[in-house]
Amino acid sequence: MSNDEPFEHETELDLDIDETAEQIESKEVQDLKEELNSVIKSMEAPPMFPPHPVKCLNPQDYPESYNSNSKKEELILEYVENFKTQFQYIYPDRKTLFMAPYNECGIEKFVCTTIRPTVLKFSKLYDWKECAQFVSEYLQFKPLKEPTELPQILYSPTHTLKIQEGNCFDYSILLTSLLIGAGYDAYIVSGYATREVCNMDQSRVICPLLIKSQEKKAETKKKEIGKYTVKPPKDMNSKYEISQDLKAKKKLEEEALKRKLEHERYLAELERPTADPLYGLRVHAWVMVLSGKREVAETFFIETLTGNAVSTKDDEYLGIESVWNHKNYWVNMQSCIDGTAGLVFDLGDSSKWEYMLPSNDKPILLVPATEGIEEEEESKDVERHLDLPPSWVNQIKITHKDFERRCPEGKKVLFYKKCKVEKYAPYLLKDNMILKITEYLDSEMKDLKQVIEEFMHRADKIKKRVINFQTGWVVETFERGRSKFLKEHRYQQSKTGPENERIMYFYHDARVDGLKCREETPTEMCEHFENRPDFLYYRKIIFDKRQKNSVLRMATIIDQF
Repeated sequence: MSNDEPFEHETELDLDIDETAEQIESKEVQDLKEELNSVIKSMEAPPMFPPHPVKCLNPQDYPESYNSNSKKEELILEYVENFKTQFQYIYPDRKTLFMAPYNECGIEKFVCTTIRPTVLKFSKLYDWKECAQFVSEYLQFKPLKEPTELPQILYSPTHTLKIQEGNCFDYSILLTSLLIGAGYDAYIVSGYATREVCNMDQSRVICPLLIKSQEKKAETKKKEIGKYTVKPPKDMNSKYEISQDLKAKKKLEEEALKRKLEHERYLAELERPTADPLYGLRVHAWVMVLSGKREVAETFFIETLTGNAVSTKDDEYLGIESVWNHKNYWVNMQSCIDGTAGLVFDLGDSSKWEYMLPSNDKPILLVPATEGIEEEEESKDVERHLDLPPSWVNQIKITHKDFERRCPEGKKVLFYKKCKVEKYAPYLLKDNMILKITEYLDSEMKDLKQVIEEFMHRADKIKKRVINFQTGWVVETFERGRSKFLKEHRYQQSKTGPENERIMYFYHDARVDGLKCREETPTEMCEHFENRPDFLYYRKIIFDKRQKNSVLRMATIIDQF
C-alpha cells in the first residue's frame, strides 16, 4: 500500500496543473477575443444584386411607353449593349459611353429616343437665344451626385418640365428638343468641363446684363468744299508745339494704361481659384449647334445652365466623349489634349466620329477599299434592322401661365462677379418689378455701387430705374403714354422736392410745344425745343430769390430762335 500512495498523489497533482492551465488559456483566449471584437468592426457583405437606382411610386400615372419597351426598342438596346461592349474592349482606357440610362419609371431607354423635337406656340421660342434663356430660367439647377460619374437616370423632358429642376443632362435634353423643333441642327454633348462650369459658379464672371454693347461709330462725312466758299483762316499755331503736346499726352496715357493693367493683373491673381483635384474628370453636358440650318454661319456651343453662347474653342470645355441627336449617336475619336479647340465637328468623317447607326444623315467619307457591291447590299440589309424607333416621350407642352412665370415659384437669384441678379415673374410683386440688378464695389458684396430695376405693365409707364449710390443720382425711364409725354427723369436721391436739381427728357414728337429737354435748379430753368413752327429752340428762365411764404417769381426770360 505504501508503494501505491505516492503514485496516486502524483496523478492528483498532474490533474490540478492541467485544470489551471486550461483555465489560464481560456482566460487568455477570451481576452484576445474581446480585444479583437473591440478593434474589428462588424462588416456586412455587399448585396449580390444591388438595389435598383429608380423607385417609381406611381407608375400608373405615366403612359405605357414610359413603363415598357416595344420590340423595336428592345432590339435597339441589344445593339447598344453590343456597341458598348465592343467599344470598351477596343478602348479599355475610355470612359463607359452614356447610351442607355434609366428613365423616371426605371426602364432603360436609348438616349436618342429621349429627345422629343417639339414646336411650341410661342413665337419667342423660335430663336435659339430665347429658347436657351427660357430653359435656364425655368429650371432649378441640381448638380450631379458624383461629379466624375455619369448619371444613372435621364429624365424625360416632360418630367423635367413638371418638377422644374434637373442636372446638366436634363437641361440639355429639354433645350435640344426645343431647338430641333425650331429647325436648328442641335446635338447633346457629353464630355468634361471645369469646376466652375459644372457647378454653375459665376462668381468670377462679369454679369452679361451689365456689359454695354459697343456703340456704333457714326460715320462723319467730310464737307465738300464748294467753289465759292470762303477759305478758313490759316492756322498760326506751332506744329512743333502741337506734336510735343501730343507726345506728352500719349506718354501719360500709356503710363495710365500700364498702371491699370498691373492693377487688373494683381486683382486677377487675388481672385484666381484654387487648384481643382478633379480637373479634367468632372462630367458635364451641354448643347452644340452646327452651322448650316437656320442661317447659322458658325458652329457654337450653348451652356444650358446659363443660356449663353460659347465658342467651340473656349478653354472651359476640356473634352468630348460623345454627341447625339434624335437620329444617331456619334463617339469622338479625336484627341482632346487641347480641349475642344482642336476638334473637327464634321460628323460625316468616320475617322474622327464613330457613328452607331448606319442610317447616318451626314455625308460619309468612304474609304476606297470598302466600296463594293456586296458590302453595299449588306449595309442596306443592316439598315432595315437598325431603324431608330420613335421617341417614347409625350409631346412637350408649356402653358401660357408657365411661360410667363418662367422661374420656379416666380423668382430666381443669380450671383456674378460683384453683382447679384434677381428675376421675378410679371405681377408677382406689387410694384410689378421683373428684374433687379445690385452691383457692389467689393467681392464680399457689402458696399453698394448701384441698383438697376426693371418694371413691366405699370400704370405710370415706368420701365427702368437706376439708383447710383456713388453720385446720388436716380434715373427713371418711361414708355410712351406717360403724362406730359415724359421720357426720362433724373434727380438727386436725397433731394426729391419740387425745387431741387433735376433733368427731364420728353418725347418731343408727341408734344404740341416740341419740348425735348428741361433742366431745373433752385434758381433757373432751361428748356430745349425741336421742330417748332416759330423756330424757338432754347428758353432760359431765371427766378428771384424766394422769400418766406411767398410765390416763386420769374425775374428774366431769355428766348433764342
